[in-house]
Parts: sequence; structure tokens; C-alpha cells
Amino acid sequence: MRIIHCAPFNIITKTGGSLYANPIKISQGLIQNKHFVHNFDYRDTSRYMSFFRNKKNGQNKMNDFFKSLVDDIKPDLIIFGHAELILEDTYEYIKKKNIRMIFWYNDIPLKPYFQEIAHYFDFILTTAGGKFISDIKKYNEKAFFLPNLVDENIEKYKAYENSTFEYDLLFTGRHDKERAKLIEYIDSNINNNIKTKYIGHNKKSVVIGDNYLSALSKSKICINHNRDFTLENEWYTSDRLFHILGNGSFALSTKIINGEDFFEDKLEYYESYEELVDKTHYYINNEQERLEKSKWLRNRVHTLFNSKRVASYILSLINNDLKDLKTYEWYK
Repeated sequence: MRIIHCAPFNIITKTGGSLYANPIKISQGLIQNKHFVHNFDYRDTSRYMSFFRNKKNGQNKMNDFFKSLVDDIKPDLIIFGHAELILEDTYEYIKKKNIRMIFWYNDIPLKPYFQEIAHYFDFILTTAGGKFISDIKKYNEKAFFLPNLVDENIEKYKAYENSTFEYDLLFTGRHDKERAKLIEYIDSNINNNIKTKYIGHNKKSVVIGDNYLSALSKSKICINHNRDFTLENEWYTSDRLFHILGNGSFALSTKIINGEDFFEDKLEYYESYEELVDKTHYYINNEQERLEKSKWLRNRVHTLFNSKRVASYILSLINNDLKDLKTYEWYK
């Protein structure tokens, strides 16, 4: 198939983040399944087409350019990721050409624009299950779970093979009140001999690209802290967890509903700041158990959620291949 993938690829902005972003991995998986994929970054194109490099001001020109791209490539399928700048007129234009369209989404909660466009798509994919998919089904009945992805050429490290580590405990995440309280609690209660590292909580501490993945692999324990309002959705976690596990690092994570469907009893959860600190102390002192779980989990995510397999799942949805779909642990 010829496929156009319209999503935030960070071609100009946040370029290092494009290394491990889900749009890149989805496209990578489709190519591994022997399909042609043209990546179109609608946000950066919109910025480029605005005199003041403002993506909103360049929206109309970007949509016109996208239509011409569709005419030139004549794709069999167009995949949209977020696509908040794509106009309804553009979807109508594509629909009249009988080109199949799918949409993937990994924000919580639903954005208002989504409610207006959901009916255009053959189906919708979301990285949160349960309640979130139920909300989407109000606008399009064909909604399915999309796992976060890993790729051996991206998550290439095997932290459990390290002889030494640079950090004992690493936490990465954007600053907000909830995460600020977490950092404050850790600093006040963690043993003084444990070396902590925080990245991403202010502009000076932002680390992207391979430096980010390398930092994960150089840390004994990495925190995956999903914000409270996301925790009610089955299987939901930030893709940060997959960066951690995919690089062979040990994760302490907030609770994932039915996460044992994928991780059995190997992924360690915490349900309070106190439990996080207690488990940090435990696993710092129980290295063998920590490394064995890290090795098992890395193998697990690269087996279940590698980009080629997840892309194959997307293709099976397109083809309505029920026999193949039933082989995926998350399909229902």
C-alpha cells in the first residue's frame, strides 16, 4: 500500500524527540511490513507556511498543500495522529476520493475538535482503553486499543548489563503541581546516599534524543509517574514506561489497570509516595531481583509491542482479518 502518515513528527521542532516518538515508530513498523509511507508533519508545515512561523496562521495553506500531496501520491490509506490543524473540508476532500482514513490518539481527555471529526474515520486507535474507548465510541463505534511501541533500533540499550550506573533514581516528566509534590517528597525522604536525577521538569533540565535514552539506561531505577486523572483508564500509561522498559531499565510505576495482562507480576507499582520511596530502597539493595525483572520486561515489550508487530495489527484492522487480530493480546 501507499500510505500517508499525517502526525507530529518533530521534523523542525523538538527534533531529538522524533527518535522515539510514536508517529515515527508506527511509520517504521509499516515500512517493515513492506508498505510505502510518506511522513507529513502538519504542525511544522503549518509553521513553515506562516510568515511569523505560527502554526495557526499557516493552517489554511498547510491544508491546501496537504490536498495537493494527496493528489500527487494517490495513497490507499491516510493515517492521522492528533491532526488538530486538519480542517473538516480536507477530510471531506479525501472521503470523496474513497481513500481509507484512520486516526490514532494518545491524549486524555478528549479534545473538543475530535468530536466533530470522529465520524470520518474507518476506525480510531487510542493508547488508553476501558473508559476512554467507551467515550470515543460515542462518536465512532470502531475504536480500538493501540499499545505504545518499541523498536530495537531505537530502544537499543540493555541497562541490566551495566557494570556501573550513573544514577540510582531517575524521574523524567514535565513540571506540574502533582509532579512537583512528588519530587519534593522524594528529596525529603530518600536516603542521602541515593543519587537522584530529574530531567524535564524545567527548561534547563530537558534532555531529548539519544541523550535521554542513554540517561534511562544509566539509571538503576526509573520512575513512571502517570498523573492521577489518567489512572482510571485500562492499560493506559505514558510512552515513557516503554522507553524505560525497552532500554532494559528498572521501572517503578503508578498502577496500570490490568497491566498484568502484559507484564504478569514483573512490573512493580507504587500507589503512594511512601511506597515509591520504600520500593526504591528495597530494589537498590536487591540488585539481582531488580536486574532479572528488567531483563524479563525488556524482552517482553520487544516481543509484544515491537513496531513491526503493532503495525501488523493496524493492517489487520484495516483488512478486517479477524483470524490474525485474535493473536494480539490487547484486541477486543
